[in-house]
Amino acid sequence: MSLPKGASILATALAILIALSAAQPVSAEQRVRIIAGESGSYHLEQQIFAAQGDVEVHVDGAILYGDILYADLATGAVTLEGSVRLLQDDQELKGDFLAYNLETGIGTFDKAQAEIVVPHGLVYVSGQSVIFDEEKYNLSQVSFTTCDLEKSHYRLVTKEMEFIPGKKAVIRHVTYYEGSIPLFYWPYLVIPLDRDWDDYPFNMPVLGYSEHEGYFIKTTFSYYFNPNSHGHIYADLYSRLGVGAGVKHNYRSAELGEGFIYLWGIPTAQEPTYRAALEHSLTKNSWSFTTKNSVEKTWIRDQIDSDTRLNIEVDDLKGKLWLTHKKAPESTTKEQTDVGMEWSKKLTDRLTLNAKGSYTQKRTTDEVRLMDYMVSAVYSSGKHTLTLLAEQQFNPDLLDSSSQDWRSVQRIPELTWSLRDLGIKSLPLQAQVVLGHYGEKPSLVTKDRAYGQLSYRPNAWRPRTGTSLSFQGDVNGAVYSDSQQQAWVYGRLALTQSLGDHLTLSSTYRRRDVWGSTPFKFDAQKPLQDLNVGLRYRKTKVTASASTTYDFVAEKFSSLTASIGLQPNDQWNVDLYASYDLNSKTFTRFAPMVEYDGEDLDVKMGLRYKPSAKELERVDLRIALPLGSTWQVSYDSIYTPATKKFTKGQISVEKDLHCRKLALSYDHVVGRVAVQYTINAFPTLPIGWDSASGLSLFDYEDVEDIIDIKE
Repeated sequence: MSLPKGASILATALAILIALSAAQPVSAEQRVRIIAGESGSYHLEQQIFAAQGDVEVHVDGAILYGDILYADLATGAVTLEGSVRLLQDDQELKGDFLAYNLETGIGTFDKAQAEIVVPHGLVYVSGQSVIFDEEKYNLSQVSFTTCDLEKSHYRLVTKEMEFIPGKKAVIRHVTYYEGSIPLFYWPYLVIPLDRDWDDYPFNMPVLGYSEHEGYFIKTTFSYYFNPNSHGHIYADLYSRLGVGAGVKHNYRSAELGEGFIYLWGIPTAQEPTYRAALEHSLTKNSWSFTTKNSVEKTWIRDQIDSDTRLNIEVDDLKGKLWLTHKKAPESTTKEQTDVGMEWSKKLTDRLTLNAKGSYTQKRTTDEVRLMDYMVSAVYSSGKHTLTLLAEQQFNPDLLDSSSQDWRSVQRIPELTWSLRDLGIKSLPLQAQVVLGHYGEKPSLVTKDRAYGQLSYRPNAWRPRTGTSLSFQGDVNGAVYSDSQQQAWVYGRLALTQSLGDHLTLSSTYRRRDVWGSTPFKFDAQKPLQDLNVGLRYRKTKVTASASTTYDFVAEKFSSLTASIGLQPNDQWNVDLYASYDLNSKTFTRFAPMVEYDGEDLDVKMGLRYKPSAKELERVDLRIALPLGSTWQVSYDSIYTPATKKFTKGQISVEKDLHCRKLALSYDHVVGRVAVQYTINAFPTLPIGWDSASGLSLFDYEDVEDIIDIKE
């Protein structure tokens, strides 16, 4: 079972604790080795084995430690008491008393304690009892925290949990305590163990404030009947909108497919506020069907989306049908509908027939429709491929459209012959010849065209160690029925050369020469000739690079950009970025940055300077200074000298509260005061108050990424 990004500490620790305790059931056939430090005895008539003093029980890769061991071989009852410890897979579980029955497979571990290693650090776990048998485990009064104090600053407590291996964990009565104060409560949670955690997130309440919603609390309660039926119930309260409610139900059927239904709304809102979605997929031997539909009308967006597809594959026949629709009145594309089909039939091993048709209707400032029909026959034999194609694009709105952002090309017909390899071993050449009758809109040009291409496939050559040379290119020519002709040659040559252990030179030369002209726009070529050169130096403490491109057609250089980074030790880091105009021979920008990260001081300063105007464009500064062992004061700012104004300026004071942090900040640019309280175990879920936006408890935008809330 893989844990998703942002899996909760509660769920992670539960999974490990369960796995640890689940290793305890012991069958009578298993080999058990017992070591007693002081004494051991066996009563033949009563069939009771007893041991005491540093008792060790080795069984199935685990070791149990305790002070006193009793084993009644007649009834199968085994008890271990006094500083009981279980060691397995580098994890340790402590308790006061362990009882297990070899015959019934039922056992109890009382007052269990553990320090569990999870991706975010240590989790301290304690439980009143763990009762288990061969089918399920029941845990009671289990507490989880990352605070290592005897009286933890915060903890998650569950009164009862039932664990069924490989199926699910049912958790009842979960409470979040801040100190001794209960803040949140979940009456019922289910963690499925037979599916990916990404499909079943663990959710926390979301509290906050927004201008439209006012103060709000958003809660999600999960339910789980079985792997084929589970979901979430949403209950929200908004001070300005009222009560919101919703449900998302996931379903799965071997015969009917799988998907989900989602409904949510705020019936008390003055304006209609709702979301709905339906997704369903069904796969059979020869076909698959998917549909995704959603509608939303809220203060965030007004949008309708629908995407339905059917794929068919039977023997040598492949087909695809689709229908998509999107309506968003407030977007640039206010409405768009696409419907189409593809069809492919393999008649023989060498001959395939294809067909495609589509209709698109798009509404922006104008309404534009486009219909596209294409049929083709493809014949392949060895290195040769012959394609006969006819394509008709009809756009009745194109010529009347003011924007005319579409261009259509008609191919009726087009015949293409391709040769993948000319058979010259030392030259990876391929060729193509195309003959066709074309019509182009909106230029209204209709002509015949014959086109040929001879291309050299990309090929790399390494004449010696540290040198790599690659080349590709093609020769092209086209003639048209109005006697116009166009020819062009394109080549690309790239060189990578090592100039020692730390310095590398790279360069790329491209060139396209064009002769003649074309009556069309779709195949018009432009001359191209440029050279890019770059140097890169890399060593343990120093990195540097520089690059520029020269355009031979425009007879101009692009900016020469250079950067250098220096890190003499773990505390210091220096970066410098510069750009130089080779055409005017002037520096255009400098951007140095210095960073010092020490135990007593953290400083980061950066400048952006424009030499041509002798202007200091921007100054960035961050200073963090500890005051004692638990206090820190910091200042983070951006200053623009041209306007003599700060665009950012925040003063913060932080207090380390062991496993928590309290911060007070003041932004002198906007005059905002904020207080933030952070639990280290949930670093991106701060609790706070802001003078501009009010209360912010587990900010929704952050929670959505961390705990994977999906609506």
